Amino acid sequence: LQSVNHDVREQAVWALGNIIGDGPQLRDYVIELGVVKPLLKFLKPEIPLNFLRNVTWVIVNLCRNKDPPPHPSTILDLLPALQYLIRHSDTNILVDTVWALSYLTDGGNDQIQMVIEAEIVPYLVPLLSHGDVKV
Repeated sequence: LQSVNHDVREQAVWALGNIIGDGPQLRDYVIELGVVKPLLKFLKPEIPLNFLRNVTWVIVNLCRNKDPPPHPSTILDLLPALQYLIRHSDTNILVDTVWALSYLTDGGNDQIQMVIEAEIVPYLVPLLSHGDVKV
C-alpha cells in the first residue's frame, strides 16, 4: 500500500480486498495487520476514479460478515470514510457505500447506533429517490 508505484498500490488494494472478502477470520487478520488506516489515506479528491472504486470495494468487504461483525474500533475508523463516500457522485461508489452501511446495520443495535451517531443517515435518505435504481 505504500509503494511509490501507483499500479502496485492499486494491485495491493485489489489483493487485500479479495483476502478480506473470504470471511471474517481473514478480514480480522488483515485488520490486525493494520490495513485500515493506510487504506483510508487513499480517500482524497485527487484519487483516480477506478482506484477509488477499488478502495470502496475493500471497505465494503471490511464491513461484511456479521459472525462476528467487525470490531467496534474498526467500524469507528471506517464510518468517516463512509460518510465521505456517501456524498460521492459516482453510482458505483454510492452502491458499494450503501452496501457497506447495510452490512454494518445488519450487525445489531450497537452498530446501528454507531451509524446514526456518525450522522450518515441524512445522506442515505435522499438516495431513496436516486435516479439510478441500483442505488
